[in-house]
Amino acid sequence: MGTRKMVINTIIAALYVAMTGIFGFMSFGAVQFRVSEMLNHLVGYHKNYKYGVLAGVFISNLIFSTLGMWDLVFGFGQTLFAFLILERLFKPGDSEMKRMMKVAAVFTITMAFVAVELYIVLDLPFWFSYATTAFGEAVVLIVTAPLIKYLNKIIGFTEKMA
Repeated sequence: MGTRKMVINTIIAALYVAMTGIFGFMSFGAVQFRVSEMLNHLVGYHKNYKYGVLAGVFISNLIFSTLGMWDLVFGFGQTLFAFLILERLFKPGDSEMKRMMKVAAVFTITMAFVAVELYIVLDLPFWFSYATTAFGEAVVLIVTAPLIKYLNKIIGFTEKMA
């Protein structure tokens, strides 16, 4: 990866960490709306954006999470797993909106990782945790999709990473 792509991913990681910190009160726990998850949509424009998001998830969970290593393993693992699935699901002809729908669906479904974590660490009921974390993830990704689409028109996410 060249210097330009590394700088872009560093900026993405910094944005993820900043948003998670600013909205920390609603970014963790059984009921969460992690606004920084909107950056997951960037992988629909270029697969290399995953590095910045993964770094942001790891750093955010390291700094802000009260669950320690558990959040590093399960949160980072969920994000990595979702990105690997999406690399297989994306097709060259997929529209921007179709990719966003795939991102929202995969990240919502894989919130089972977080539900397992909450079950193991906090003894919270799995299905309750899965329902609430998946709901929060879906809301964030659906609500922020138009914003990312608008920003793409201005910034050109695909071209920036090419």
